[in-house]
Amino acid sequence: MTTPHFTISTRAAPTGVQRVSLSGDLDMSIGDALHHALAEAARQPGVTDVVVDLEHTRFIDSHAVAGLVSGYQAATEAGRGFTVVNGHGTVQEVLDVTGLSEVLCRLTAP
Repeated sequence: MTTPHFTISTRAAPTGVQRVSLSGDLDMSIGDALHHALAEAARQPGVTDVVVDLEHTRFIDSHAVAGLVSGYQAATEAGRGFTVVNGHGTVQEVLDVTGLSEVLCRLTAP
């Protein structure tokens, strides 16, 4: 049995924050999983903000970037905040080079 080289987990906080933690390598194998997870997080009742935690993410490619952008769009359309936190190394460099860190990233999560 093989294990996926990425995981997506979601945890709601009583403060209205829906935290989506990503870990591993987020490449083309994520398919629509990231988009669906982030869109679903934004649609949850009582959610005010979606926070995407990249602390344990080692790699992202254009598919992951597209998933983050579609998650941002879904949250915005639902009237929710959307923030990406804890990017580091190559992951943060990708966000910086694409210009997404200026739109999506915050130093501290709500």
